[in-house]
Amino acid sequence: MERESKNKSFLIWTEDIWEEIEVQIYGIIGAIFFFCVIYFIFQPHWMSPIVDLLSKIKLSVG
Repeated sequence: MERESKNKSFLIWTEDIWEEIEVQIYGIIGAIFFFCVIYFIFQPHWMSPIVDLLSKIKLSVG
């Protein structure tokens, strides 16, 4: 009886941790998407070094 409750509490604990990881992943993806949208709409000057760096990385890998 006690062993079963420990397993349930461990599963609940792992599910809670996984939910927090999912929230972080969605937040990172949302932030990347937001900055891409801002760049494509407004093309701010302060983002040009980032775009240049990514293009250099793409050219060196390919």
